[in-house]
Amino acid sequence: MIARMRMVMIAALALLTLAACADNKVTRTNYNLIDVGMHYSQVQAILGEPTWCDNMQRPNECRWGTDDKHILVTFAARRVVNTKSKGLN
Repeated sequence: MIARMRMVMIAALALLTLAACADNKVTRTNYNLIDVGMHYSQVQAILGEPTWCDNMQRPNECRWGTDDKHILVTFAARRVVNTKSKGLN
């Protein structure tokens, strides 16, 4: 029982750490680095793995961050066509 609780605690800590790292990249500075025409891989190099994409194989829209603080990027043929943000300082 204690071993199982320890595993759950370690997993929860790992998820929180991962979320904190991803959130550190969701900044106004990084948002300003994203330009129309950039390839998906270039955006990913700046922001890391997206929190959500409508289709991971061929994304049309991806979000980095949370509902309250995020960067939303729209792609066409894996190229940026539009960006939006919410809650960035």
